[in-house]
Amino acid sequence: LVDAGRPEVVSVRPNEFRNVKPKILVKDGDTVQLGQPLFHDRNRPEVRFPSPAAGEVVEVRYGRRRVCQQIFIKVAASETAVEHKSWSPGDARKLNRAQLVEAMLDSGLWTSLRQRPFSVIADPEAVPEGIFIAASDNDPLPFDADLALDGREEDFQLGIDLLGKLTEGKVHLCHLRGGGKSRALSGATGCEKHSFSGPYPAGSIEAQIHYVLPYKKGRTVWYLDCQDVAALGEFFRTGAYPVTRVVAVGGEAAVERKHYRTRRGVSADFLQDGKGHLKRKRVVSGSVLGGGKKVTSTGGLGHYDNKFSILPEGDQPEFVGWMLPGFDKVSRFRAYASAPTATKPRSLNTNLGGGVRAHVATGIYEDVCALDILPAHLMKSVLAVDFEEMEALGLHDCAECGLCTFVCPSKIEFGDIIQSGIEEFLKEEEG
Repeated sequence: LVDAGRPEVVSVRPNEFRNVKPKILVKDGDTVQLGQPLFHDRNRPEVRFPSPAAGEVVEVRYGRRRVCQQIFIKVAASETAVEHKSWSPGDARKLNRAQLVEAMLDSGLWTSLRQRPFSVIADPEAVPEGIFIAASDNDPLPFDADLALDGREEDFQLGIDLLGKLTEGKVHLCHLRGGGKSRALSGATGCEKHSFSGPYPAGSIEAQIHYVLPYKKGRTVWYLDCQDVAALGEFFRTGAYPVTRVVAVGGEAAVERKHYRTRRGVSADFLQDGKGHLKRKRVVSGSVLGGGKKVTSTGGLGHYDNKFSILPEGDQPEFVGWMLPGFDKVSRFRAYASAPTATKPRSLNTNLGGGVRAHVATGIYEDVCALDILPAHLMKSVLAVDFEEMEALGLHDCAECGLCTFVCPSKIEFGDIIQSGIEEFLKEEEG
């Protein structure tokens, strides 16, 4: 774990939050405090999104149709923060649910809570059947939760105790078998612990929720990352919006593969020395399979992410590639020479390995799906905009893990299609 120091610029991406219509509260040249709201949800103005730094707003970047894509903040040499009331751990544990919700909304920490189905920001007026804490990761470039919580045991426990006031059910702590060895995780009380094993997405909190409290009509479940639990405890103890974040940087194209102690909104370029090493590299905020869209090297870490995945761009054409035996390639169908020779792929870049073509029913999606749904049929129901069929085929259950897209021989973007289906379903519910 390396201390990354103070970044010069941090950023926030208003368009990454599902079902949020942001109203921007700042403009270029404004001076903001750490924890000051940068924007809020037009439909729920009480849901605010705070600044991860104090300093000057150097750019509010808009895209098509004036949709705000990013807000860049130049970090001041001496930062000032919005002051909130602080409590001793004992007094904080005496707060009732209404007081806790009010304090979290006022500080902006409420945005750490998401609800299943659909992974939207939790409804403050709802009472979930359970709250899940994500403390596991087994995607191809995993993040170490034990490392991130080292030294934050008291704040983590306080966060668990406070979360228990938000639900009529239990607080569930999820980790992988063999993990959860840090003092914060192994010594946590007031929660029900669950251990999972198996290949990805066994470490995905969405998949874990499916096996502990599966979706049924009317059931709402909330979840958040283990670092956000510690941040919750830290806020109530100090009265300041917490921005410390442990971030993993991994991938073949990463200059240094390490965990960094930094802050929210940091860029991959800063963590990789900022010397232009990431040119012609694909920088992904989050998982390479289920993470966010491509971001620039100077773009900030996603609000819910704890890693940067950096891959070769794969923009170099391969001469007569279709004729090569493929000793260094990977295929779910074992179509290359790498399958019988058991040679590990030397490089995985962002090349599609073929063009988009018609969908073929092979059953390959059901083979890799960890949930009891039929991805191919679900995809077709989304394209047909059949809401009843979407629900019946498991749209509410989908963990959006990205495996269907990865193995698809037709190069169909399953993730984009499922996401569009969720957005259409949410619009239908609102209407």
